[in-house]
Amino acid sequence: MDTSLRDAVTEANDGLARSAVYRLLAQVLSYPTPAGVEQLLEEDVPLALALAPILSGPVGTLVADLAAALEGVTREALERAYLTAFTHVHSADCSLYETDYTAARVWRQSQELADLGGFYRAFGVEERMERPDHVAVELEFLHLLAYKAAWAAATHDREHVRTCERAREAFLADHALRWMPGLLERLEVLGAGGPYAAVARLARRFLSDEAARFGLRTDAGPTPTPAAHEGEAEGDPALCEGE
Repeated sequence: MDTSLRDAVTEANDGLARSAVYRLLAQVLSYPTPAGVEQLLEEDVPLALALAPILSGPVGTLVADLAAALEGVTREALERAYLTAFTHVHSADCSLYETDYTAARVWRQSQELADLGGFYRAFGVEERMERPDHVAVELEFLHLLAYKAAWAAATHDREHVRTCERAREAFLADHALRWMPGLLERLEVLGAGGPYAAVARLARRFLSDEAARFGLRTDAGPTPTPAAHEGEAEGDPALCEGE
């Protein structure tokens, strides 16, 4: 195998591993519906377990810790743990929505949501059943960017690799890293003794690694100030490819 081909395979595998961890985090931070929990336990956890050792540092160990915390869990038990951390309604202590941390005024919320929508539309996807600033929707988008970059690396499409990587860096800097560390710090405390503490530890370390990879800053972020929101859905906040 020549050097360029070996480098492409390494880059593709790295991107695929990152996409699998993002997907795992997106799924486990979604509301635990029957279909979602089945996919989490039967697909997302095994895939992340298989691929995470490709990544350097402790991420592989933390994925294994999360898998152990989820072993044998029922949907009902996971739902109880979820509601303990996040409550049935908009949580004042551990909000899952970006604009509760970054946009106290309504006009600023509209700007943030419009910016998120612009990122999603640029890659031909649309959010369904959840607001675009939900943590699982944003993580699902980061999964998609990492997956697209991995595919582009495997097919030697360097321009598309660069496009996906630039978009991921900008999305992390402008959105995810501005508020998720604060959410995850709270979640590790509120979820103590349950699987969501393991989720928080994995996500905090993984996002820290992603920040370092792009030379970005990460910190605890602001305190949430959530207001009531109408029409919040309890379902999979999936991003779907556009037509």
